[in-house]
Amino acid sequence: MQELSFAEIMSYAKIAEDNAIAFYRGASAKAARPEVRTFLDELVKMEQGHKRHLEELLTKFEKSKKIPKLHKEIHTLGYAEYIKPVAIDADASYKEVLEAAMIKEREAVVTYEKLSIYVDDPDAKQVFRLLLEEEKKHLKRFETEYDDLTNQNW
Repeated sequence: MQELSFAEIMSYAKIAEDNAIAFYRGASAKAARPEVRTFLDELVKMEQGHKRHLEELLTKFEKSKKIPKLHKEIHTLGYAEYIKPVAIDADASYKEVLEAAMIKEREAVVTYEKLSIYVDDPDAKQVFRLLLEEEKKHLKRFETEYDDLTNQNW
């Protein structure tokens, strides 16, 4: 496998964020429920923030030639591993949107896990692990909200 540069890895990550932005923006345009549309618009802004963060990391790397260090490992709650994919249509509920968001974030986690395994270069591995931990933060946020939402009925 051809080695990837830091810039190529970050470019891939930005494309993934662009895809997430397009997904949430499209779902927001279809949403009939105002609270769901508001949440989806928040997700668009969150993904735009992730993309800005990636651009800042790339700029920082280009100046220093040092890959940022990982913070502590993030552990998710595991809900995303058991949720079935749901379509977000005009009548989607907040819970359904959370489920879809968890699935999207879980896909990103799995992608970065695999990519970190498939590269030999230690710097590239470090970048993928960094991106992996960022996605786990997002996933944990959604899982925590989901946990709060589904446990309200107790």
